[in-house]
Amino acid sequence: MRDVSVWVVGVVVLTLAAVPAQAELITINIEGVVDTVDDSGNYLEGQVNPGNIITGWYTYDTATLDSDPLDPVQGNYWHYSPPGGITLSIGELVFQTDPTNVEFRVAIRNNDASGDDEYIIGSVYNSPLPNGTPVQTIGWALKDHSAEVFDDDSLPTGPPNLEYWDSNLLRIDTDRTFMINAHVTSAVPEPVTVLLLAIGATMMFVKKS
Repeated sequence: MRDVSVWVVGVVVLTLAAVPAQAELITINIEGVVDTVDDSGNYLEGQVNPGNIITGWYTYDTATLDSDPLDPVQGNYWHYSPPGGITLSIGELVFQTDPTNVEFRVAIRNNDASGDDEYIIGSVYNSPLPNGTPVQTIGWALKDHSAEVFDDDSLPTGPPNLEYWDSNLLRIDTDRTFMINAHVTSAVPEPVTVLLLAIGATMMFVKKS
């Protein structure tokens, strides 16, 4: 069994040898559905409507340090350079972190003041739409009112299990301009991330064998 496991690790490593990725980078592919749209000024030009499908991904580095390590309740993991960030598409419109000015956060809250566990991602600076409309906020927040999802505020190495959460809100907006409210229906690691996580799990198995 040990020989087989070593062979599997070797094959996967060779397969990924040409991929310029770091083992710490995690990319989560997500899909969602638009619930409501507030765009009285027609800044979105009628291109986003309730029921539209959202597709995209976000990337973060598991080696990122908590900006406030002394706080046992909330972990804030800020990213200030690509490929950290989020990209979402609704039809032909793309909402994404500005790659020239990245300020992207993954926040983990473990039994906060409201008695919730929370998983939050947010992009502060984003690229404008093709018509010049600015995009102020791209954010996704999950809440578990039982506070049973997390044991601490450490950064997860995989996607959240959507079945564990009571609240699921994906929002894209610009203050006094437009607001899109949606929810995420699927969150899965992209293929290279899956292979990298499999390598780690297999190597741990080999080490214990």
